[in-house]
Amino acid sequence: MNHFWSDLESRLASVSRDAPRELSLMSESVTGTPSRLFLLRRLTGDLSDPSPLQEEELSSLVTRRLAGEPLQYLLGKADFYGRSFAVRPGVLIPRFDTEILVDTALSLLKGGESVLDLCAGSGCIGLTVGAEKNVSVTAVEKFDAAFSLLRENAAAVYPSARLVQADVFIDSIDGTYDMILSNPPYIPTSDLSQLSSEVRNEPHTALDGGDDGLIFYRTIIHRFLSALTPGGILLFECGIGQAAAIEGMLTAAGLRDPIRVRDYGGVERVVGARKPREVSHV
Repeated sequence: MNHFWSDLESRLASVSRDAPRELSLMSESVTGTPSRLFLLRRLTGDLSDPSPLQEEELSSLVTRRLAGEPLQYLLGKADFYGRSFAVRPGVLIPRFDTEILVDTALSLLKGGESVLDLCAGSGCIGLTVGAEKNVSVTAVEKFDAAFSLLRENAAAVYPSARLVQADVFIDSIDGTYDMILSNPPYIPTSDLSQLSSEVRNEPHTALDGGDDGLIFYRTIIHRFLSALTPGGILLFECGIGQAAAIEGMLTAAGLRDPIRVRDYGGVERVVGARKPREVSHV
Protein backbone atom coordinates (compact mmCIF):
# COMPACT_ATOMS: atom_id res chain seq x y z
CA MET A 1 0.00 0.00 0.00
CA ASN A 2 1.50 3.30 -1.06
CA HIS A 3 2.11 6.26 1.22
CA PHE A 4 -1.09 8.11 0.31
CA TRP A 5 -3.39 5.22 1.21
CA SER A 6 -1.42 4.23 4.32
CA ASP A 7 -1.46 7.80 5.57
CA LEU A 8 -5.24 8.07 5.15
CA GLU A 9 -5.78 4.74 6.89
CA SER A 10 -3.52 5.76 9.76
CA ARG A 11 -5.43 8.99 10.22
CA LEU A 12 -8.78 7.21 10.14
CA ALA A 13 -7.60 4.71 12.74
CA SER A 14 -7.62 7.50 15.34
CA VAL A 15 -11.44 7.73 15.13
CA SER A 16 -12.53 4.36 13.72
CA ARG A 17 -12.15 0.77 14.88
CA ASP A 18 -12.44 -0.33 11.26
CA ALA A 19 -10.35 2.17 9.33
CA PRO A 20 -9.69 -0.14 6.33
CA ARG A 21 -13.41 -0.66 5.76
CA GLU A 22 -14.21 3.05 6.10
CA LEU A 23 -11.41 3.94 3.69
CA SER A 24 -12.66 1.33 1.22
CA LEU A 25 -16.13 2.88 1.28
CA MET A 26 -14.73 6.37 0.81
CA SER A 27 -12.64 5.10 -2.10
CA GLU A 28 -15.71 3.48 -3.65
CA SER A 29 -17.58 6.78 -3.38
CA VAL A 30 -14.77 8.78 -5.01
CA THR A 31 -13.08 6.39 -7.45
CA GLY A 32 -15.84 3.89 -8.16
CA THR A 33 -13.68 0.92 -7.13
CA PRO A 34 -15.95 -1.54 -5.27
CA SER A 35 -15.22 -1.69 -1.56
CA ARG A 36 -14.49 -5.43 -1.60
CA LEU A 37 -12.05 -5.07 -4.47
CA PHE A 38 -10.30 -2.22 -2.67
CA LEU A 39 -9.85 -4.40 0.44
CA LEU A 40 -8.52 -7.27 -1.65
CA ARG A 41 -6.02 -5.04 -3.42
CA ARG A 42 -5.04 -3.56 -0.05
CA LEU A 43 -4.09 -7.03 1.16
CA THR A 44 -2.10 -7.80 -1.99
CA GLY A 45 -0.41 -4.40 -2.06
CA ASP A 46 -1.89 -3.67 -5.47
CA LEU A 47 -3.78 -0.43 -4.82
CA SER A 48 -3.49 2.01 -7.70
CA ASP A 49 -2.79 5.68 -7.19
CA PRO A 50 -5.85 7.96 -7.35
CA SER A 51 -5.82 11.00 -9.58
CA PRO A 52 -4.84 14.36 -8.04
CA LEU A 53 -8.51 15.38 -7.93
CA GLN A 54 -9.46 12.11 -6.28
CA GLU A 55 -6.65 12.52 -3.75
CA GLU A 56 -8.07 15.92 -2.85
CA GLU A 57 -11.60 14.55 -2.45
CA LEU A 58 -10.43 11.61 -0.34
CA SER A 59 -8.30 13.80 1.89
CA SER A 60 -11.28 16.11 2.40
CA LEU A 61 -13.52 13.18 3.40
CA VAL A 62 -10.97 11.93 5.92
CA THR A 63 -10.57 15.42 7.39
CA ARG A 64 -14.33 15.71 7.82
CA ARG A 65 -14.42 12.25 9.38
CA LEU A 66 -11.72 13.24 11.87
CA ALA A 67 -13.85 16.26 12.79
CA GLY A 68 -16.60 13.87 13.89
CA GLU A 69 -18.83 13.83 10.82
CA PRO A 70 -20.57 10.44 10.53
CA LEU A 71 -19.37 8.20 7.72
CA GLN A 72 -22.93 7.83 6.40
CA TYR A 73 -23.22 11.59 5.87
CA LEU A 74 -19.93 11.57 3.98
CA LEU A 75 -21.12 8.75 1.73
CA GLY A 76 -24.68 10.06 1.43
CA LYS A 77 -26.17 6.67 2.22
CA ALA A 78 -26.72 4.10 4.97
CA ASP A 79 -27.52 0.40 4.79
CA PHE A 80 -30.67 -0.74 6.56
CA TYR A 81 -32.37 -4.13 6.38
CA GLY A 82 -30.54 -5.03 3.18
CA ARG A 83 -31.39 -1.77 1.41
CA SER A 84 -29.54 1.47 0.82
CA PHE A 85 -31.18 4.63 2.16
CA ALA A 86 -30.08 8.13 1.23
CA VAL A 87 -28.99 10.17 4.25
CA ARG A 88 -27.79 13.72 4.69
CA PRO A 89 -27.19 16.12 7.57
CA GLY A 90 -30.56 17.01 9.03
CA VAL A 91 -31.85 13.45 9.32
CA LEU A 92 -31.13 10.71 11.83
CA ILE A 93 -28.90 7.96 10.44
CA PRO A 94 -30.62 4.54 10.30
CA ARG A 95 -29.16 2.20 12.90
CA PHE A 96 -28.83 -1.56 13.14
CA ASP A 97 -30.72 -1.65 16.46
CA THR A 98 -33.78 -0.19 14.71
CA GLU A 99 -33.98 -3.31 12.56
CA ILE A 100 -35.37 -5.02 15.69
CA LEU A 101 -38.43 -2.75 15.45
CA VAL A 102 -38.88 -3.76 11.81
CA ASP A 103 -38.43 -7.45 12.67
CA THR A 104 -41.08 -7.18 15.37
CA ALA A 105 -43.53 -5.36 13.11
CA LEU A 106 -43.10 -7.89 10.31
CA SER A 107 -43.69 -10.79 12.70
CA LEU A 108 -47.05 -9.29 13.68
CA LEU A 109 -48.32 -8.31 10.22
CA LYS A 110 -49.97 -10.69 7.79
CA GLY A 111 -50.03 -8.40 4.75
CA GLY A 112 -52.63 -5.98 3.51
CA GLU A 113 -52.80 -3.95 6.72
CA SER A 114 -52.45 -0.19 7.04
CA VAL A 115 -49.36 1.11 8.86
CA LEU A 116 -48.58 4.58 10.18
CA ASP A 117 -44.93 5.55 10.71
CA LEU A 118 -44.61 8.61 12.95
CA CYS A 119 -41.42 10.74 13.18
CA ALA A 120 -40.37 8.88 10.03
CA GLY A 121 -37.10 10.69 9.29
CA SER A 122 -35.39 8.91 6.41
CA GLY A 123 -38.35 6.53 6.19
CA CYS A 124 -36.25 3.45 6.87
CA ILE A 125 -38.85 1.89 9.21
CA GLY A 126 -42.13 2.40 7.39
CA LEU A 127 -40.73 2.03 3.87
CA THR A 128 -38.93 -1.20 4.79
CA VAL A 129 -42.06 -2.65 6.40
CA GLY A 130 -44.04 -1.71 3.31
CA ALA A 131 -41.54 -3.23 0.91
CA GLU A 132 -41.18 -6.42 2.95
CA LYS A 133 -44.87 -7.03 3.69
CA ASN A 134 -46.81 -5.19 0.96
CA VAL A 135 -48.87 -3.14 3.38
CA SER A 136 -50.34 0.34 3.03
CA VAL A 137 -47.88 2.82 4.57
CA THR A 138 -48.35 6.41 5.67
CA ALA A 139 -45.09 8.06 6.78
CA VAL A 140 -45.18 11.32 8.75
CA GLU A 141 -42.25 13.71 9.16
CA LYS A 142 -42.17 17.32 10.33
CA PHE A 143 -38.88 18.86 9.22
CA ASP A 144 -38.19 20.05 5.68
CA ALA A 145 -34.76 18.45 5.25
CA ALA A 146 -35.91 15.09 6.54
CA PHE A 147 -39.16 15.20 4.58
CA SER A 148 -37.26 15.88 1.36
CA LEU A 149 -35.09 12.85 2.07
CA LEU A 150 -38.15 10.78 2.95
CA ARG A 151 -39.60 11.54 -0.48
CA GLU A 152 -36.33 10.54 -2.15
CA ASN A 153 -36.17 7.23 -0.28
CA ALA A 154 -39.84 6.46 -0.85
CA ALA A 155 -39.36 6.83 -4.60
CA ALA A 156 -36.54 4.30 -4.47
CA VAL A 157 -37.83 1.84 -1.87
CA TYR A 158 -41.64 1.93 -1.72
CA PRO A 159 -43.23 4.41 -4.14
CA SER A 160 -46.79 3.63 -3.07
CA ALA A 161 -46.21 5.04 0.43
CA ARG A 162 -48.30 8.04 1.38
CA LEU A 163 -46.09 10.84 2.73
CA VAL A 164 -47.38 13.53 5.07
CA GLN A 165 -45.45 16.52 6.37
CA ALA A 166 -46.89 17.16 9.82
CA ASP A 167 -46.06 17.73 13.49
CA VAL A 168 -47.19 14.92 15.81
CA PHE A 169 -47.68 17.46 18.62
CA ILE A 170 -50.27 19.57 16.83
CA ASP A 171 -51.44 17.97 13.57
CA SER A 172 -53.99 15.22 12.98
CA ILE A 173 -53.43 12.48 10.40
CA ASP A 174 -56.38 11.23 8.37
CA GLY A 175 -57.26 7.56 8.43
CA THR A 176 -57.20 4.57 10.76
CA TYR A 177 -54.32 2.13 11.04
CA ASP A 178 -53.76 -1.47 12.02
CA MET A 179 -50.28 -0.67 13.27
CA ILE A 180 -48.58 2.53 14.39
CA LEU A 181 -44.78 2.53 14.46
CA SER A 182 -42.39 5.14 15.78
CA ASN A 183 -38.75 5.61 16.63
CA PRO A 184 -39.14 9.03 18.24
CA PRO A 185 -36.45 11.16 19.85
CA TYR A 186 -35.82 9.60 23.26
CA ILE A 187 -32.61 11.01 24.74
CA PRO A 188 -33.18 13.21 27.83
CA THR A 189 -32.22 16.80 27.08
CA SER A 190 -29.60 16.86 29.83
CA ASP A 191 -27.82 13.86 28.26
CA LEU A 192 -27.34 15.39 24.81
CA SER A 193 -24.07 17.10 25.76
CA GLN A 194 -22.63 13.73 26.83
CA LEU A 195 -23.12 12.09 23.44
CA SER A 196 -20.15 11.34 21.22
CA SER A 197 -19.06 14.06 18.81
CA GLU A 198 -20.23 11.86 15.95
CA VAL A 199 -23.79 11.56 17.30
CA ARG A 200 -23.85 15.28 18.11
CA ASN A 201 -23.44 15.89 14.37
CA GLU A 202 -26.90 14.43 13.89
CA PRO A 203 -29.91 16.75 14.31
CA HIS A 204 -30.82 17.41 17.94
CA THR A 205 -34.46 17.49 16.90
CA ALA A 206 -34.15 13.76 16.12
CA LEU A 207 -32.52 13.02 19.48
CA ASP A 208 -34.04 15.29 22.13
CA GLY A 209 -36.87 13.55 23.97
CA GLY A 210 -37.46 16.27 26.56
CA ASP A 211 -36.59 16.34 30.24
CA ASP A 212 -37.01 12.60 30.82
CA GLY A 213 -36.75 11.42 27.21
CA LEU A 214 -40.41 10.35 27.12
CA ILE A 215 -42.32 13.39 25.84
CA PHE A 216 -42.91 11.91 22.37
CA TYR A 217 -44.23 8.64 23.79
CA ARG A 218 -46.77 10.47 25.96
CA THR A 219 -47.85 12.65 23.05
CA ILE A 220 -48.20 9.84 20.52
CA ILE A 221 -50.13 7.62 22.94
CA HIS A 222 -52.44 10.50 23.86
CA ARG A 223 -53.02 11.84 20.35
CA PHE A 224 -52.97 8.80 18.08
CA LEU A 225 -54.68 5.93 19.88
CA SER A 226 -57.96 7.01 18.29
CA ALA A 227 -56.36 6.32 14.88
CA LEU A 228 -55.54 2.73 15.87
CA THR A 229 -58.09 0.12 14.79
CA PRO A 230 -59.51 -2.30 17.38
CA GLY A 231 -56.94 -5.05 17.69
CA GLY A 232 -54.30 -2.74 16.24
CA ILE A 233 -50.77 -2.53 17.61
CA LEU A 234 -48.66 0.43 18.69
CA LEU A 235 -44.91 -0.26 18.60
CA PHE A 236 -42.04 1.98 19.67
CA GLU A 237 -38.29 1.86 19.66
CA CYS A 238 -36.95 3.10 22.99
CA GLY A 239 -33.72 3.80 24.81
CA ILE A 240 -31.95 1.97 27.62
CA GLY A 241 -34.13 1.63 30.72
CA GLN A 242 -37.25 3.20 29.16
CA ALA A 243 -39.32 0.13 28.24
CA ALA A 244 -41.02 -0.33 31.61
CA ALA A 245 -42.15 3.29 31.83
CA ILE A 246 -43.52 3.23 28.27
CA GLU A 247 -45.30 -0.05 28.87
CA GLY A 248 -46.90 1.57 31.90
CA MET A 249 -48.17 4.42 29.72
CA LEU A 250 -49.61 1.97 27.21
CA THR A 251 -51.44 -0.14 29.77
CA ALA A 252 -52.70 2.98 31.58
CA ALA A 253 -54.18 4.09 28.24
CA GLY A 254 -56.09 0.82 27.99
CA LEU A 255 -53.86 -1.19 25.67
CA ARG A 256 -53.28 -4.87 26.36
CA ASP A 257 -50.92 -7.73 25.56
CA PRO A 258 -47.70 -5.77 26.12
CA ILE A 259 -44.72 -6.48 23.88
CA ARG A 260 -41.08 -6.03 24.89
CA VAL A 261 -38.22 -7.16 22.66
CA ARG A 262 -34.50 -7.00 23.35
CA ASP A 263 -31.89 -6.01 20.78
CA TYR A 264 -28.74 -8.03 20.09
CA GLY A 265 -27.00 -6.30 22.99
CA GLY A 266 -29.66 -7.37 25.45
CA VAL A 267 -31.29 -3.92 25.72
CA GLU A 268 -35.10 -3.79 25.73
CA ARG A 269 -35.32 -1.88 22.47
CA VAL A 270 -38.93 -2.39 21.33
CA VAL A 271 -42.03 -1.86 23.44
CA GLY A 272 -45.66 -1.96 22.39
CA ALA A 273 -49.17 -3.20 23.08
CA ARG A 274 -52.46 -4.01 21.36
CA LYS A 275 -55.69 -2.04 21.39
CA PRO A 276 -58.62 -4.15 22.68
CA ARG A 277 -60.91 -5.44 19.95
CA GLU A 278 -64.04 -4.53 21.85
CA VAL A 279 -65.31 -0.95 21.80
CA SER A 280 -62.99 1.16 23.94
CA HIS A 281 -62.95 4.76 25.09
CA VAL A 282 -59.15 5.13 25.20
